[in-house]
Amino acid sequence: MRSAVQRLFWGGLAGKLLGLVREVLLAAAYGTGAPAVAARVAQTATLVPVDLFTADALSAGFLPVHAELRRRDPARAAALFHGLRALLLALALVVTVALLLLAGTVVDLLAPGLDEATAGTTATFLRVMALGVPSYLQFALLSYLEASHGSFRLSSARATVQNAGVVAGLAVAWWLSAPVALAWGFPAAYVALHVWAHRSLRRRGLLPPARWDRRDARAVLAPLWRRVRPLLLLPLVLQASVVAERVVASLLGDGVVAAVDYARFVATTGVSLLAVPLGLAGLAVLPGLSASATLERLERLVPAVLVVVVPLSAVLAVDAGGVVRALYGRGAFDAAAVATSGQVLTGFAVGFWAQALSYVLVKALNARDRNRAAVTALAAGLAVTLAVDLTLPAVLGPVALGLAVSAGAVVTTALAARALGVGAVLARGAALCAPGALLVALAAAAAGAAVPGTWAGLSLGSAAALVVWGLHVACVPALRRALAQVLRRS
Repeated sequence: MRSAVQRLFWGGLAGKLLGLVREVLLAAAYGTGAPAVAARVAQTATLVPVDLFTADALSAGFLPVHAELRRRDPARAAALFHGLRALLLALALVVTVALLLLAGTVVDLLAPGLDEATAGTTATFLRVMALGVPSYLQFALLSYLEASHGSFRLSSARATVQNAGVVAGLAVAWWLSAPVALAWGFPAAYVALHVWAHRSLRRRGLLPPARWDRRDARAVLAPLWRRVRPLLLLPLVLQASVVAERVVASLLGDGVVAAVDYARFVATTGVSLLAVPLGLAGLAVLPGLSASATLERLERLVPAVLVVVVPLSAVLAVDAGGVVRALYGRGAFDAAAVATSGQVLTGFAVGFWAQALSYVLVKALNARDRNRAAVTALAAGLAVTLAVDLTLPAVLGPVALGLAVSAGAVVTTALAARALGVGAVLARGAALCAPGALLVALAAAAAGAAVPGTWAGLSLGSAAALVVWGLHVACVPALRRALAQVLRRS
């Protein structure tokens, strides 16, 4: 598991660093203006119908089923891959044609608050991004095929190549004064990923032979359907939450749409670098462990993840505006954009720790074939997120969009931990971390106030927080042991 986590971590780190470059350049070039808004809304419109049908079918369905079939019946494993590949190609063609023909209508439904000019730009962006859907789905399937063999090269490179495509598109857009070039980065990146993935798997002998029995495909798609059937409600609730957030953000103002994603990039960095590698690697490893071994691993993992993410959550919450200003506050990213993005980030930061833990725990449920429990936890959390999105923004403003995600993550984390039998471990770990988190917040706020809104201020605040948190962990034996164990054995 360690090698898989390390590969995904370093791949995620490279992707996040390039993502930071992408966000900083996009903020400087367009701020929260029409091109930035169009890129965000168009990408959401492109991925919502795709992820609605495929996200859990691949991660919680195809990956564990194929991994099992590959060991006991390679012919049926090949049939499963090729059968699902054909279905995804058909789905991709339907989605692409629909988005090309109905781009304007989709934008009006997804972001009704946009002004006419911004909506038109967004529809143009959407037609371009829709061309990347077939390669997006084929690459996703190929990356999970590789993961079922215990390799994560494709998964680790995905974010880096996608961000490289966006950065290249942004450079062309800026050079030619043609913002639509920004949208071309998405299909270009996934076409490149698709071609590379196919060649890489074929060269390594991981691509199943082209000859396969259609009767075998029908036979193995049936158990795949039974496995993902309990998850059908989940994508619907998830995409409803995504759509609701876009709709509410557009009604709060065009700039809020882009501000949410600038803030989300900061908030999700920890999830991408820590929780995603642990979750994906766990899907391939946990099915082979006994129930007691799984419980023992999770009892070590939960407190260790808390030790890492709780101080980050506290630091972000107390100086979200300073983080946004230091990262994005230049060029077209004006004071209003800083203020709006800072408010959203504050809401995200409150539950940052839960966002990381919920991903790991839900993927653990998937790996143990506890999909009904996973759906229950995620659906409950998403229902809370949706409820907050629809009620509190009118009262609290943009910060409510971040708080909605935090509230939902807390609910999902609690329910998933209970289902896995580590609810008491989570409660005890959170109680042990809470006093230190308060001290970290106070220390970070006091130190950062010396030079607010600058890298120097953030560095001082982070250094103070690190010292305070280190002393807290050193003084609490349970936290000290948990961190030492996961560093030594994971």
